[in-house]
Amino acid sequence: MTFVNPLAWFLLLLAIPIILFFILKIRLRQVPVSTTMFWQQVFEERRSRSLWRRFRHLISLLLCLLFLAGLIGSALEPVSESQKKAARCVIVVDNSASMNAYTPGQRTRLDQAKKELQTLLTTTDVARQTAILTAGGHPQIAIGFTDHLGTLRRWVESIPPTDHPTALVETIELALQLTAAEDDSSILVLTDGNTPGLTPFESLPKVRFFPIGEPIDNIGITRFQPRRSLGDAVGYEVLVETVNHGTEPASVRLEVELDERIIDVVPLTLEPGQPQTTIVRDVTPDGGLLRASLGVVDALPTDDTAIAFLPARPTQQVYVYGEEHFFLRMVLDSQPNVDLHFLIESPERVPENAVLVLHRTIPETIPLGNVLIIDPRNSCDLFDVGDPLDMPIVAKVSPSPLMKFVNLLNLMIPGARSITIKAGMERSAMTEGFENLSETPEEKPVYAHGQLPGRDVLVLTADLDKSDLPLRTAFPILVSQALNHFRGSGGELEKAYSTGEPVRVSLAELRLRSDIEQVLLRSPTGIEQSFPVKSGMVSLGTLPECGVWEICEPEGVSPPLMRIACNLTNGESSNLRFASESFYAQPSDTAALRSGIRPIWFWLALLALLLTIAEWLLYQRRWVD
Repeated sequence: MTFVNPLAWFLLLLAIPIILFFILKIRLRQVPVSTTMFWQQVFEERRSRSLWRRFRHLISLLLCLLFLAGLIGSALEPVSESQKKAARCVIVVDNSASMNAYTPGQRTRLDQAKKELQTLLTTTDVARQTAILTAGGHPQIAIGFTDHLGTLRRWVESIPPTDHPTALVETIELALQLTAAEDDSSILVLTDGNTPGLTPFESLPKVRFFPIGEPIDNIGITRFQPRRSLGDAVGYEVLVETVNHGTEPASVRLEVELDERIIDVVPLTLEPGQPQTTIVRDVTPDGGLLRASLGVVDALPTDDTAIAFLPARPTQQVYVYGEEHFFLRMVLDSQPNVDLHFLIESPERVPENAVLVLHRTIPETIPLGNVLIIDPRNSCDLFDVGDPLDMPIVAKVSPSPLMKFVNLLNLMIPGARSITIKAGMERSAMTEGFENLSETPEEKPVYAHGQLPGRDVLVLTADLDKSDLPLRTAFPILVSQALNHFRGSGGELEKAYSTGEPVRVSLAELRLRSDIEQVLLRSPTGIEQSFPVKSGMVSLGTLPECGVWEICEPEGVSPPLMRIACNLTNGESSNLRFASESFYAQPSDTAALRSGIRPIWFWLALLALLLTIAEWLLYQRRWVD
C-alpha cells in the first residue's frame, strides 16, 4: 500500500480534541427547588440506564473517530501495490496532430486520452514503477520510471498537443526496450491508431492498445505552395492539393487570399480518397501572406487552412546607354514592373538589383553589376569585336534556363558580328567566365553569358536593323528572361514547411554577420527558444506547431529576420479513418482495465459520509443525549 499524500497522517492529531470533548463534562449548575421528591424518581430512572448511556456515548465517540479515519484515509489517497516491485509499466500517449481532432463530446482526442489515463493510473498495473512516453513527431520520455502517483498525474495534465505527424511505431519500440528486462511488465498505448505499422505490436502480450475516438470523415489540405511565375515578372501560381478522407463525395469551397484580400474562390467536388490538385494564378508585384482555407466545419480544423509567404518583386530599374532603337525601347517598355531610364554617360557601377542595357556603343571597361549588351560595335575589356559573321545561323543552343522558351535554333541573324572572348575570360579557363548560350556552326557566339567577379554580363551579337529577330516572339522572351535572371529569380519561392520537415537556414538567408553565435526562434504562440549557429547554418529541427514562426536576433527586439510558414499538410494525419475496425475492437481484459475501479480513497470518503448520516440520526432520534 502506498499513499499519494503521506502528509495527511498529521490529520490524526484531530483525534485528540475529539476525545477531549467526549471526556470533559459540563459542570452542573445548582438551582434551589422546593422539594426533591420528584427529582429522586428521575435519578432512579437514570441510574438504571447509566450502563446503556455510557455505551451510547462510546458508540458516538467511535463513530466520530471512524469519520475522522475515513477523511484521513481519503486524503492519503492509498493505492494498492503489486507484490512484485520490479515490474514496470510504460504508458505511451499519442499527442500527434490527429489527436487534436474533436470527438462528439466537443473535446479533443488528446483530452479524452488524458482523462482516461487519469483513471488508468488508479489501477494495479500502473501503480508500479511507471514511465510516460509521448509520440508526437519523435519518441520523447515525458517522465522516467517513478512510483509516485501524484507526479504521474501532474505530468499527464502537462502533456502538450502538437501538430507533428505521429511517431507511434518508434515510441512503442522504445517502450519495448525499456521493459525488455522485465517479463511481467506492460505497455499501455493510448492512440487513435492513425499510423501504419501497428499490426505487429497487437499480437504482443505485454502491449495493450486503448483506442481513442472513432473513425470520422475529414477533408484537409495536404499540399500548399506558391511560387513566382517563370516568365512573368509580377505573376505567381499557387498549388493546392485537397483530399476527402471520407466515405461519400463532398463539395467544398476553396478560398485563396493574399493579406486578407480574396484572390480566388474555387468550388471543388472531392471524391473519397482521391487527391485533387488546384492551381490558382494571379498577378501582383507585392508579396505577403497567402492563405488557403476550406469552407468546411469538421473534426480537425488544423488541416482546413494552409499558409505560405509570397516573395515580393520590387520594381526593377533598367538603364539604357548607347544608340536608341525603336524596337528595343518598345520591348523594354513592355516589360512589367520595370522603370526605364536613358543615360547620356555610362556609369562605372550599376546600382544593386538594377540592369544596364548597352546598345552598340559600349565603354572600354564594362561597369560592375548586371549588364545586357546588344549588338556591340567596339571592343572592351572582356571581348574583341570583329567583322560580321559569314554564316550567321544558330546551330546550337545551350540548355541554360536563360534559353527557356527562347527558340533560336536554325535562325538566320544577318549582321551578327564575331566576338572573341579575351584570354582568361573563358568558362573553361576558370570557374567564372563566359559560356555560349547559342552559337554558329563555327562555334562563334551569338548569345553569350559571362559571370565574372562583380559582373554578370549577357552579350547578344544580333543586328536589330538587319535581322528580323525584333519581329519574332523570341526577342521579347529573351529580354524578359534576361531581366528575370538579373532579378535573381527564375520562379523563386519561399518554402512553406510541413510540421514533419526539418528546417535549416543559412546566415546568408538571414543576412546576419558571420560572427553571430545564436539566433532566437519564436513560435506562433510566442514561445521563444535559442538555437546555436554552426558552420554558418542554423538547424531548427521540426516545427511542432502550425502557423507563422519568426527567426530573430538573440536580443529579440528588432523586427524578425525571417518568417517561416508551417502547415500540417500531411495525408496520414488528416485521415481520421485510417485505423481499421479491428483496431477499435477491444479484448475483454483491456475493456475491464479501461472501465477502471473506484480508488480506495473514494470508498473511505463514502464511509465518512455514511458515518456522518449515522451520527446525525443518533442525535435526531435522541439515541444520544
